[in-house]
Amino acid sequence: MTDEQYIDIAIDISKKAKYPYGAIVVKNDEIIGRSDDRTLMENSMYSHAELEAIESASKNKNLYSDLKGAIMYVSCEPCMMCMGAILYEQFSKIVYAATLQDSNDNYCPEMITDIDILAKYGYDKIDIIKGLHRNQAIEVLKQHKENVKNRILITGAVLASNNNSIETYNKIISLIDTDKYLVSSPIDTMQFKGNDCERYERAMNLLRDTKMIIAEMSNVSTGQGMELQEAVNLHIPILVIARNGSKVSSLVKGCKNVKNIIFYDDIDEIKYKIEEFIKENDI
Repeated sequence: MTDEQYIDIAIDISKKAKYPYGAIVVKNDEIIGRSDDRTLMENSMYSHAELEAIESASKNKNLYSDLKGAIMYVSCEPCMMCMGAILYEQFSKIVYAATLQDSNDNYCPEMITDIDILAKYGYDKIDIIKGLHRNQAIEVLKQHKENVKNRILITGAVLASNNNSIETYNKIISLIDTDKYLVSSPIDTMQFKGNDCERYERAMNLLRDTKMIIAEMSNVSTGQGMELQEAVNLHIPILVIARNGSKVSSLVKGCKNVKNIIFYDDIDEIKYKIEEFIKENDI
């Protein structure tokens, strides 16, 4: 395959990714790692496409410390962190489409670095091909920014969760069109392995692309309260649901962002109200 064909695969991955970046690792004319291989936790703040592709290659091919001579194809110019990993693993070549400046201009703020200067710190000379199918990658960045607020965030108690809570979260998720929306829930938080600071950053980052919130408030959670307060600051509509007999704070009841408060015995009883909330706020 040609460089053009490989970079097209990386760009195609970026179209379907949580964030609009995609990467593949090629060695001996074989794709040995992909950023959509999900070998890393998606929720990590360090889950950049290049690092996910490297991790994929290392795990899937048992190539730890044996990526020397591989080629990185990535839809956007590597940042300083990813470039460090590429140099450390002794890749022989990088091919990228959009630049960091393109990402900065069309999607999110970036620390602009000179990739040629960074490349000088490698063990060996590394070939760099810049801007291959750049316009295609830029278009992905633009489209993702336009559609970025497409997450439905389900909030709820994590520390007080039990099997019944998890079943409830799963039932709520089943009511959401996951082809249309990204969905995050306390189940994801339970699986996240970061420290307290990373957990906080993750929670705040999720809110930035959240379109609406379904807050399950049967159990008291101070963490959930912090999430909802930030949602108020970001003007995100909230639906509060709680099991019959639960107490919901007057501060929640008085919040203008809370569109409705619904009590239930079984999620199936309020299915249509949840679907109605999603439809009404899909604007």
